[in-house]
Amino acid sequence: MNDIDLTKIKYYPDRFYICLDGFDTTNLTTFLTDLNIGQQQSIFIHEYYHYLTNITTFPGIRQFHLNFCDRYRLSTILTNKRGLDAYPINTNNFPDCKEEVEYWNSVTTIIDEDDIDYELVEETENSTNKRFDITSIVQENKPMDVVINGIKYSGARILINIEISGLLNRNSFYLTFGAIDEFLSSSIDEYLFENDLSDIDPSDLSQRPFYPYGFFDRLLSHYGIERASSFEKILIAYFSLNSFNPAVKLIEVLKKMQAGGYNDFQNNPEQYLLENFSETPQYEQVLNAINDFAKETSNQGRIHISQALKYYYDKFYTAQKLKEKDFFFFIRPFFVVDENDLRRKQKFLLELSRIINLFSPPVILKDKVFKYVDKLTTFGEATMLILATYEIFESVKTNKIAKRPARLKSKYIFPDQDPDCDTFEKFTPPPIHGTVFRLALNEINLYGVYLNELERRRQVSD
Repeated sequence: MNDIDLTKIKYYPDRFYICLDGFDTTNLTTFLTDLNIGQQQSIFIHEYYHYLTNITTFPGIRQFHLNFCDRYRLSTILTNKRGLDAYPINTNNFPDCKEEVEYWNSVTTIIDEDDIDYELVEETENSTNKRFDITSIVQENKPMDVVINGIKYSGARILINIEISGLLNRNSFYLTFGAIDEFLSSSIDEYLFENDLSDIDPSDLSQRPFYPYGFFDRLLSHYGIERASSFEKILIAYFSLNSFNPAVKLIEVLKKMQAGGYNDFQNNPEQYLLENFSETPQYEQVLNAINDFAKETSNQGRIHISQALKYYYDKFYTAQKLKEKDFFFFIRPFFVVDENDLRRKQKFLLELSRIINLFSPPVILKDKVFKYVDKLTTFGEATMLILATYEIFESVKTNKIAKRPARLKSKYIFPDQDPDCDTFEKFTPPPIHGTVFRLALNEINLYGVYLNELERRRQVSD
């Protein structure tokens, strides 16, 4: 059981891939029919639910829209305004680029604030007790100004600040979307073990870092909820994630339970959550924006990125329509009950297979190579193009000419397996065949700019 290095296993939000080094990926999904949920399958389910959170919740879809669509548009505007001189972004001081650069930085801040606080993880792990206590929980409004098309919009992000004791250098942190996402997947781990659906070693679960894994229990305890079942934790985390502001919703739910609602929740959890905390769906506007952007890029001849956007838009849209009919659709497997262990396992896997059949597992990275579970659709190619575009975004922040970031270059290769795909001096005129990094550069209007720069340098050298 301990032959897998769990530190190498991770799902990467809105990059749509799982790193599964050490896994037998050829048999990864056979558990749906052979009823054999082992350690590998348990970890796969854990990461698969991170993927579902990414593509089925409003915050997950909004994150993709901000991080990908908005930055894509910003980069093309910067290139049109200043060409190669627009980069690197972190030193762009042109007055006519100020609005785009500020918005780019605000997007980065929002995405970082939604993630798990990894500095807190490290600080807690390095502490004597490897944990901390909650002293108070406060809602804060963080002012935020955004300039769009020359118009300044002022607003605020509503954050949940957790004040703590027990650490030397930290006395507070913000509760984030990323942490609650981990609450859900870790609660699923517990459920699989408690219901004899997996052979995962409970000692592996107990050895995980206190934050974010063990912190969910401490948070529940803070509101008087002791020894909640894994099923109850799955429901609470899932419901919070599927709201406009997961952190605020989670605390709202826990406060009402503390005030006497916990028994009602236990008696009928679905009815309790939907009747007391449901909100008007927020996804229509952001979905329309992604769809409009897909059409816009198609009209501009950027057919590859348009196809990628349409693929994920379809997944986003389908997920929301399923939730309109059954809000808890994506955690229905965990509602299964049967006194017979075999029948319960069969029912659980039948419900899970329905979801996996509708939402193909994300791309899998194993031993630096990407693998596609579903080879009948374009999702693998779409994911690779999106991934390459993200690499460009990261690079042009600090580089004039985009290169694959060194840490990612050592981590994986693209399916075309061209080690020189980012070597500027080897770029050749279109058409571009089979090199995803260069294709992404071309879609984002940078490849032609680079060819012009290459020609200019050659003329200078001559």
